Amino acid sequence: MGEGKRRKRMYLVFFSVLLIFIIAGYSTSQETLQPGREKKQDFDQGSGMKFSSLSEQKIVDLAKVSKVWGMVKYYHPKVVSGDINWDYELFRVMPSILEDNSDVNSILYKWVHSLGNGTVPRDLEQLYQFSKNSIQLSPTTDWGKDEEYLGTDLSLELSKLLDSNISERENAYVIFKGNSPFPIMDNENPYYSMKFDDAGYRLLGLFRYWNIIEYYYPYKDVIGEDWDRVLLEFIPKIIDGSDYDSYFMTLSELTTRIHDSHAYLVGKNKESITDYFGKYQFPVNFTEINNQIVISKVINKCGLEVGDIILKVGDNSIDQLLEERRKYISQSREDTATFFFLALLRAHQKNTDVTIIRQGKTMDVSVTGSRQVINFLVDTKSQAIENGEIYYINAGLLGKGEIDAIMKEWWNTKGLIVDLRNYPSSELTYTLAQYLIPSEKEFAKVSLPNRAIPGEFNYIETLVSGKPQDTNDAVYKGKVVILINEQTISSGEFTTMSLRNTENSIVLGRPTAGADGNVVKFTFPGNIKTAISGIGVFDPENKPTQRIGVQPDILLDPTIEGIIEGRDEYVERAVELIKDGY
Repeated sequence: MGEGKRRKRMYLVFFSVLLIFIIAGYSTSQETLQPGREKKQDFDQGSGMKFSSLSEQKIVDLAKVSKVWGMVKYYHPKVVSGDINWDYELFRVMPSILEDNSDVNSILYKWVHSLGNGTVPRDLEQLYQFSKNSIQLSPTTDWGKDEEYLGTDLSLELSKLLDSNISERENAYVIFKGNSPFPIMDNENPYYSMKFDDAGYRLLGLFRYWNIIEYYYPYKDVIGEDWDRVLLEFIPKIIDGSDYDSYFMTLSELTTRIHDSHAYLVGKNKESITDYFGKYQFPVNFTEINNQIVISKVINKCGLEVGDIILKVGDNSIDQLLEERRKYISQSREDTATFFFLALLRAHQKNTDVTIIRQGKTMDVSVTGSRQVINFLVDTKSQAIENGEIYYINAGLLGKGEIDAIMKEWWNTKGLIVDLRNYPSSELTYTLAQYLIPSEKEFAKVSLPNRAIPGEFNYIETLVSGKPQDTNDAVYKGKVVILINEQTISSGEFTTMSLRNTENSIVLGRPTAGADGNVVKFTFPGNIKTAISGIGVFDPENKPTQRIGVQPDILLDPTIEGIIEGRDEYVERAVELIKDGY
């Protein structure tokens, strides 16, 4: 097999796996841990740490502990090998750190030095060999060599660790199975029986999350936050509480600071953050028009009507609600997260007084909420329109293999409308592209974590879609309009990037959510689950899509008048463009 074909097959296999991750996330089991970490049970009943306040100096000291603990967690051979319960080692060193006038650098040096050098596990032959020119994100570990910050002994100890270059990580806290490029966080102990007034376990939750973002988040450079300052801010917040709710809400607030619409929080009883804003969701869809929340669809009769502008829910103005939700729901771009849409119009009681503007008049209505899950979906079925001249494809309602049947039957239409305002239910990125693009064309780059250097992400070869070079089949000759908006996320964004390479295609609508890549799940102490975007997705020129989204060629905002009249202004404009030949 030639090198080009071999490499192409490798990437097709890789990205088939990738798309499974993007569409469904990666399901991991938290039930069992690697042997060795369970041997010592010193802190099974609690960390033994209890305190209600911290001096500014102790906050700074604890931030240093978190940083050193995290670096050792991911770089030290003995921890990577799975022989040490590094969570419990944190609890073991804490009492000395918390003593008045403690020499923190000296304590940390003795702690790390006592581990010894360890043996670097045998390196596996990596599937992807990275060069310095391929670096997308470099680790921010220079502080580990800073004598002024750490003292001479500790800085030298950490400096040696940074050269460990361990590729074999099957027993580490972040593992890579075989030659898989995907990080898996199965070995983080969920500590099901955690007592929620335990300050040590609460801090462990913060330290765990902070260091996962520090070393395994591909978008750390675009979160727009000083990540060190976030650590200092949340240390007193995380200990300022003694029950489950305070812990859950603080963790929820923490997840917003990475500004990632893939992030979410699911509690120990499978409750989500939306439950804290009310059990009853208004059975409607809404959209933002001119900085107003406008009802765009009524799913069940509830007291609201299409076109209503929401001013107040109960005693809270819509601006107050927006501010509160943004504090606890992570968003790549403002007002674009799935959980944001599900959380905004909710109440704790079934019937709620809501102040609205309806046809220019301000009024109060009683709204009946629903316990059923309300999804934001474009439910128009794929179908021929305009007397068969144009075929409309709803990407969110496609069945397996349906795109092949559609393209065969409607090959001679004047145009296609590909609606990506829903999450694609079937893989279109490559399948549909082969019908539309005459030869393989670059559409995206992906960055992967360097398993040997935690904190480093590297670009791999640019991805292509379109008709393979050894195929002489014709491509579709009609016009193609791709519909996107703020509901277009992850796989939908990835698909848009691919299909917009169709010659003379038009991307119409509003910018997408700005959260692309696979979903990596992990667990906080207390069995609270969360997730992040695990790999980076960029355009072929290495420009990020995270927090920016895919931009339309033609910007289109819906109007209140169009919504009231029941018109889909996106589809209407797409039809006009196709008929006019763009």
